[in-house]
Amino acid sequence: MKFEDLLLEIGGFGRFQIFILFSLCLPRINLPMHFLLHNFLAATPRHHCAIPHQEAFVNLTTEEVLLISIPQEPDGTFRSCEMFVQPQFHLLLNSSLQPENNSIIQNCQHGWVYDHSQFTSTISTQWDLVCEQRGLNQATATFFFIGVTVGAVVFGYLSDRFGRKAMLLLSLVCSVIFGMLSAASVSYSMLAITRTLTGVALSGVSLIVLPLGMEWVDIQHRTFSGVLTSIFWSIGNMLLATVAYLVREWHWLLVAVTGPCLLSIVSLW
Repeated sequence: MKFEDLLLEIGGFGRFQIFILFSLCLPRINLPMHFLLHNFLAATPRHHCAIPHQEAFVNLTTEEVLLISIPQEPDGTFRSCEMFVQPQFHLLLNSSLQPENNSIIQNCQHGWVYDHSQFTSTISTQWDLVCEQRGLNQATATFFFIGVTVGAVVFGYLSDRFGRKAMLLLSLVCSVIFGMLSAASVSYSMLAITRTLTGVALSGVSLIVLPLGMEWVDIQHRTFSGVLTSIFWSIGNMLLATVAYLVREWHWLLVAVTGPCLLSIVSLW
């Protein structure tokens, strides 16, 4: 007798299966919160070069200091990655006379000043991943999804070899550990490594939850099972937007989206 036939005999979609589906939906909510986290974790706010010896311009407003120190784009906004070698005081008389001599313009020499009105802190502002370093900012998403790819191969094999329940536990525990280590990162290298390992662990959760839920219901209800878990993925998307709105500091944002993995462990029961 096949397992599907046995399910039909004992009831292929009863109270037990409904409980299993909803308990497995808990980790499903958490997945998109990490998969789309890069949009908030690595957001780059408006920024401009830090201006040295700014206290020497006590008689000027902040806008005037920027005007004589930072070149402007054609639309009037200040450039993000360049500054004047020397203050251009003549611009106070006519700001439209932007210098065309590039020899008086240089890259930022003293760091950057960021607009914190939208984000208190991101990895871009933490490690100045802007201008020449902006590629490292985008690379964090690449590292994460490399981990997801590796995790799909590893946990696909391990879950067939040792069982889905044991591997689901391992995936959830590793997701919590590496997610919290990511939040505690003290360097970009540490963040890149821990985010990659988080991707490996979460890939195991994604790979195991969906088939595990479908295998426990009869064939007639497997489409419903897949749709239900997808709905909870959408709920996770909406929760991420809410959490990111409330938590504007990247360390605590990582803690906030990783914490639910602890609650997801109840699905093992």
